[in-house]
Amino acid sequence: MIMISYFSIALIVFLVWFKSFLNDTATSKKDLISWIVLIIGPLVWPVVLPLSLLQITSKKSVVQTAQCEQEL
Repeated sequence: MIMISYFSIALIVFLVWFKSFLNDTATSKKDLISWIVLIIGPLVWPVVLPLSLLQITSKKSVVQTAQCEQEL
C-alpha cells in the first residue's frame, strides 16, 4: 500500500513538473540532462523527503539545545 502511494504521488509530481517543463520557454527541450532530472527527480523523492525532514528536525533540536545552554 505504501509503495502504491509513493509511486502515485511520484506520478503526480512528474506530471506537474512535465507540464511546467513544457511550458518553460527558457529551457531547451533537446537538453538530455533536463530530461534525466525530470524523470529521476520524482522517483527519488520518497528517499529525499524523509531525509530532509530528519535533517531539519535534527537541526532544530541542536538549536534548541544551544539556546537552553545559553540560558544557563
